Amino acid sequence: MIAAIEERPRVTESPSWALWRLLDELASLLMEVAPEVYCAGLATNVSGTIGEHVRHCLDHVSALLAADSSTALSYDRRHRGTAVESDPAEAIRHILQLKGALSAWSRRSLDEPIRVTSMISRSGDAVTGWSTLARELAFVVSHTIHHQAMIAVLLEIHGHSVPERFGHSPSTPLRH
Repeated sequence: MIAAIEERPRVTESPSWALWRLLDELASLLMEVAPEVYCAGLATNVSGTIGEHVRHCLDHVSALLAADSSTALSYDRRHRGTAVESDPAEAIRHILQLKGALSAWSRRSLDEPIRVTSMISRSGDAVTGWSTLARELAFVVSHTIHHQAMIAVLLEIHGHSVPERFGHSPSTPLRH
């Protein structure tokens, strides 16, 4: 019996470009958002403003881009209360910086091992394990799409139109 050979999916461009495109879509959308909408909170039980969701996404991208095999990657170390949360122009500037860094980062091997630490309780308990750049890229892409979906809802509540596929996973079927 011949064993099946596991093949990697055929990729026509660098997988990091998926994240680059998400950042580009976000920056394009933010160019149309007024600061008062960007910072508007709906209610205390609703998770975050548009700006807070944007900052949260960009913190994850920044952590991924800084990851290397000599230190543990942690998505739990975030920078709350920055200008990115309150100023869409600052968010766009930060996105442009991240896109530049991501372009250079794409030369790294996706098989590169990365140690990841994650907080698992409010008391600060954490676990540390091994991952790869490919797995962490997939996580950050999925995480960014999830928060873009939340941003889309907040924008629509404020009367903004949102591009049709913004905040949708590539595996989500097209609506007819």
